[in-house]
Amino acid sequence: MKKVAVLLLGSMVLTGCGSDESSDSHTSSTYMGEIESVNAHADSMTVNAMALSLSSARIELNGHYVDSTELEPGMQVDVEYDDGIAYEVDIDPEIVGIATLVTESEITVNGQVFEHANIAKDLVGTNSNRVMLFGYVDQTGKWVINAIHKANFLPAEDLYEGKITSIDKASSHFNIGTMKVDYSNAGMDHEDLAELKVNAWVEVEGQFSTDFKAYDVDVEDDLDLANAEVEGYVTALNHDKTLMTLNGKTDVVITENTRFEDGIKDELKIGSRVDVDLINNAGQLQASEIEFD
Repeated sequence: MKKVAVLLLGSMVLTGCGSDESSDSHTSSTYMGEIESVNAHADSMTVNAMALSLSSARIELNGHYVDSTELEPGMQVDVEYDDGIAYEVDIDPEIVGIATLVTESEITVNGQVFEHANIAKDLVGTNSNRVMLFGYVDQTGKWVINAIHKANFLPAEDLYEGKITSIDKASSHFNIGTMKVDYSNAGMDHEDLAELKVNAWVEVEGQFSTDFKAYDVDVEDDLDLANAEVEGYVTALNHDKTLMTLNGKTDVVITENTRFEDGIKDELKIGSRVDVDLINNAGQLQASEIEFD
């Protein structure tokens, strides 16, 4: 699947890759992370301390075109860029839907209540705005919401993601916590269907009413992060520190060959913010280097 991670206060990715288009002559890199600032006058944004021109960028959210004027600091994005120029920008929220109730400490989207640290002041008291929520799942399995942005420019399509907690394949339903998802009309082949199981992390697009009716279901593959640099939070760590989870979703193996920078292995703990260089070693996602932020 396209989407591989969440997020600064989620996760980010930095890696080199060739263009998929044979007509493209530039060599590009890919970065996933938080927009630090936007300069509308210069038509540029800053991510990972890099200023990137947006003049040549195609900006999308789940395949829908988005104007650069809609970009705001705090949004998580997947950027293909080269030499200070962004060519493709994908906005990467975890939840999209109508905010039916907003207070200074909670927001209800797609029937789910999320706590926040008073970061939706312009939405308090409203009940009809389409919004994007950005965040990650902490060590307790609870969403930490870092940014909330209006998304009234988007089509009437909802998005939700998380870990499957139960599934009934006979009736084509699964649950992400209390969210019930009907995937009977989702375009999935036999291979996709076989990947649907308890504890699989999925991204669901569709329409929410009382339940979520899915048009599309993507099952995340941790190995999509191989050869990438990911920034995130350690949300689980085993006793001997040979296996950690980033952002509540990505399991990473730590080996005797894993290098540590700006710290040592003994300092690694739940809540640590780290940069991790990832590799695919015989089908296993491993950390080649862990740098403490």
